[in-house]
Amino acid sequence: MILASGLFALALLLPQKPPPQRPMYQWRDAEGQVHVTNTPPPPGAKLVEAPPPQPAVELGPPEPPFRPKATRTDRRRGELTSSQQAAWRALEEHLAKARARNDRGTLEAVTDSLIDDCLWGSGLWAVILLPVLSVALIGLLGWWLALGLQAGTRIPIVAGFLVLGLAFGQLLLTSFLYHPQALRLRQNMELLEVHAGGKELRPANHAHLVERYRALEDAADPLQPPWRFPVQVAALRQDMKQVMVDP
Repeated sequence: MILASGLFALALLLPQKPPPQRPMYQWRDAEGQVHVTNTPPPPGAKLVEAPPPQPAVELGPPEPPFRPKATRTDRRRGELTSSQQAAWRALEEHLAKARARNDRGTLEAVTDSLIDDCLWGSGLWAVILLPVLSVALIGLLGWWLALGLQAGTRIPIVAGFLVLGLAFGQLLLTSFLYHPQALRLRQNMELLEVHAGGKELRPANHAHLVERYRALEDAADPLQPPWRFPVQVAALRQDMKQVMVDP
């Protein structure tokens, strides 16, 4: 009994195949009356409308509606909170008004301000002290160790520790300053591309900026000379200002 009840419930849960629909016939009899039946008309009746042809195969479920892939603009906006989205919309309106007035100074000033905030906002300005402290502390350690050695070996020991301090300072500089700066610059410059004041960037300009972002990230590598990153930042600043004026 329990097994039969379970099978009955399972049969109710399984999708049922709908019965095939029979064709409908519309025909007129000898007296002129119109009839609609699902059976063929009798001999002598005049067929008013031929039945639709039966499908050769069973129709499957309807296809899902087409959903376009998310664009770069949608992805970038999806990464923001509601308050951040409101701030970027306000900035876009401000840039649109400046663009309508052909106010090049405002467009460049907004770009400069945003880049400066990416570079030194959230206390990043204090990280620049880490390489200096590294050289000073490791150099002082080398000088303290060299005090107990012979006079001829003191200078090489102190020099070696100073080089070690420079190398460690470079690692600190790139890891805690250049890399965060490069990441924040790319994120905010891509958002600035999206909110450029109602103007869509030309593909060539966007591709050029992508190359600038990559060069900036490469310059943040610890094996690169420390002056290369500021040079790339200056190049990005100049190109971004130019793109904002002429998208």
